[in-house]
Amino acid sequence: MNERTRLFDLAGQPPVIQLLISFLIVIFAGTLVFYLFVIAGSLIFEKDISEMLSLSPALILQNESILKYIQASQQIALFVIPSFLIANLLKRSEKSFLKIDKLPGSIPLFLVIILALLMLPVTSYTGMLNSRMSLPGWLSGAEQWMRTKENEASDLTELLIKSSGIGGLMINVFILAIIPAIAEEMVFRGVLQQILCRIFRSGHIAIWITAIFFSAIHFQFFGFLPRLLLGLSFGYLFFWTGNLWITIIAHFVNNAIPVIISHFILWTNLNNKASDIAEKQILLPLVPALLSIGILYYFWHEHRNNIMGKV
Repeated sequence: MNERTRLFDLAGQPPVIQLLISFLIVIFAGTLVFYLFVIAGSLIFEKDISEMLSLSPALILQNESILKYIQASQQIALFVIPSFLIANLLKRSEKSFLKIDKLPGSIPLFLVIILALLMLPVTSYTGMLNSRMSLPGWLSGAEQWMRTKENEASDLTELLIKSSGIGGLMINVFILAIIPAIAEEMVFRGVLQQILCRIFRSGHIAIWITAIFFSAIHFQFFGFLPRLLLGLSFGYLFFWTGNLWITIIAHFVNNAIPVIISHFILWTNLNNKASDIAEKQILLPLVPALLSIGILYYFWHEHRNNIMGKV
């Protein structure tokens, strides 16, 4: 351990260097591990490696399991494994850099689950407003590209979310809720936000930059606003609690509920129903929004009391 630290002490480097090295680890280590997953997948599904990577519509329709395998592999390879590598290089003590060594208490756990449920109608309403975004005429090409990306993402989600039986539902919850919640929170809140806090010496700036990047990387620009709100909520929860499990649980609930509902209602019908409700019941998200603010205030107040108690 000491020898490794002398050879490459990332924790002792300036925060900007930490960010750059972390980015390189995500790109190179993540790509390498992903290709290993692809090779393994080619053996499992008896497909050529090039065919596995192409994800042609014919292949997807022939075997949706390949699409789900690739989706899970990308999350684990590009987010989970690099995050562990980075955290191991950055930690200075036996405490986890990612802040996953301590489970949350029963009250914070209960409140964060309620918060995630309350955020669903809020994000549905803001998503409806965001979908009406229209760019100036001279940006029509960019708008068309953005809408194409939005439609592709929606079609991909519809393919991923298909399930039959309780077994199919459990697989979808694992691939679309559990893995993304752990993977994305580790890399965005656990790694990126903490390094940005060191760079800017401001939790607020770090939270906002991370939330913007978190939303933009999904390449669903007509869903940018609701993801930004989620990113901000997760960011402040992590900043105030110092516990990544809090945001992982919130992220999981936010993803799992639509997956479970869509098992009984088609994904397109779920989207249409959510849009119709959001459009006709304009005041419906107001109460959940106010309750969400109240829960966030509780976490802020607890954080403030902890700081005052240490002074």
